[in-house]
Amino acid sequence: MKTGRLLAFGCFAAIGVGLMSCSKADVFDSNAANELKKEQQEKDYTSNFVKKYGAVEGKSWDLATLATSYTLESSNRALTRDGEYNADAVEGEMFVEKATVDWMSENLKAGKNNTAKGKPFYLQVPNNSFTIVPIFQGTASYYWQLWMYVDGVGEKLIWSKGDIKYITSQGSNDWKSPGTGNTGMNNAYQIKAPTYEFKNLPENANMYFYLKVWNSYSDFQKNTINPRKLTSLNQMMLALINCQVPSKVPAGNEVSIIGCEDNVNGDFDYEDLVFMMYGNPAPPIKHVDEVIKGTPKRYMMEDLGEEKPDFDFNDVVVDVISGRAKWKREYEILENGGWNLINETKIEDLPDIAVVRAAGGILDFTLTIGNTTWTKSAKFPNYQQMLNTGRDGEIDYEKELDTFKVEGWNPTANNISVTVEGKAITFPETGKAPMVISVDPTTNWMFERTPAPESWFKD
Repeated sequence: MKTGRLLAFGCFAAIGVGLMSCSKADVFDSNAANELKKEQQEKDYTSNFVKKYGAVEGKSWDLATLATSYTLESSNRALTRDGEYNADAVEGEMFVEKATVDWMSENLKAGKNNTAKGKPFYLQVPNNSFTIVPIFQGTASYYWQLWMYVDGVGEKLIWSKGDIKYITSQGSNDWKSPGTGNTGMNNAYQIKAPTYEFKNLPENANMYFYLKVWNSYSDFQKNTINPRKLTSLNQMMLALINCQVPSKVPAGNEVSIIGCEDNVNGDFDYEDLVFMMYGNPAPPIKHVDEVIKGTPKRYMMEDLGEEKPDFDFNDVVVDVISGRAKWKREYEILENGGWNLINETKIEDLPDIAVVRAAGGILDFTLTIGNTTWTKSAKFPNYQQMLNTGRDGEIDYEKELDTFKVEGWNPTANNISVTVEGKAITFPETGKAPMVISVDPTTNWMFERTPAPESWFKD
């Protein structure tokens, strides 16, 4: 009887060993097959990339310029949204007299550096409506759009260059469009300007303005050449008060005139676009005495999730901001009422952060930045959902899918990777077909299934 039990046990043990052996072989074969598949995918990816974008030898994919960015402290910009707000404007029209144009031209002289007349600023939404009126544009050939960002609501396009008319003499019916000639609108007698009245925005929310600037209208039409983003936070705009008020502005309204510069290397005369803002009261202008400075770098990634790559580089899009610190700015008031920056003092260093902007792949992934990891499924259990890639027809380029602190980050070494199905995709060496590239944060990612433009990868 004892022997029988031993024999039976021996038989079961033999069967177990056999099963275990088969199991190991299956796992080994499966892993080997996966590795072979990934190797072939990478070869195909390289071949297809070269066919579309040309040779990769000697090319680096670190395309970011590491320009300094300026933001308000997060506590100022993070508004708890307790209602639905309407960011759409009621459009209208207003006639602006020569007296206002002359006042603007005198205070924002073309070709003169007017920087000292205005500090970096943001604004606060009043408990009433307010109106924005573009009244002047200079002779620069750049194409731009005026945008507004409101905490808790997001960004809103206000106006695109060109939708403005003027006449040069009383009684004239020859309404001209601003051109790029030397005279431009400086000889305007009257301006027919569009108006945009904003209502029902969250009271006391912080907001700021910025220009999106393309080198030309044809660049804007291509939709593949990304604009510069010039904000009122980093002194690319200045606000003037006590200005000449057009007669059509309703009585009792406060009026500000805001001048914009459209080139970070320009003449800083701030008359490339001039717009008026009024309300009863007008949105209060808050000067930025404390600002957070950092160096952002955007990474766009492909995850090899398909047999044939689409090169839309939106499977992972993340901004990593290093060197963050809060700075105190000190100004002196000039005799003409302008401002001059006399000192900047660092208040405190802040942690590096990462902002996930888009996640287009249907595969789960783990993003590694320095010593920090972030997994899509941990934040979004339905990880197969394509997030902010235009699959539904829209992309919000300001959207933050998630923001987290980063440790051990080196923007020069590009120590970033994404792991998909056990395969780590790292920043490419020079001369390798890239699955990860770095760009400036002004570079927008592509819509789903839309290949990145050849200009990104060709000399």
